Amino acid sequence: MTDLHALDELLRAEEGDAGCDAGVPIMDQYVELELRDEDPSRQFPGTAIHLRVCPGCRADHDGVLEAARRFGDINSE
Repeated sequence: MTDLHALDELLRAEEGDAGCDAGVPIMDQYVELELRDEDPSRQFPGTAIHLRVCPGCRADHDGVLEAARRFGDINSE
């Protein structure tokens, strides 16, 4: 099963794709740019490409974005 997943990932890959691990540490910044109606692909082009082709990372991104929209900045007091 793992070999099929790896093959699927390889076939879906696009040039410039930053991969799954690259998006994790910058996802908050990526979402903040979206919330400010800025284009995050200008600052994080590899992550933008990756989010187009990886359903798992896209789901994670969508969850973070939805939480940010619902709850806003929970660190400000």
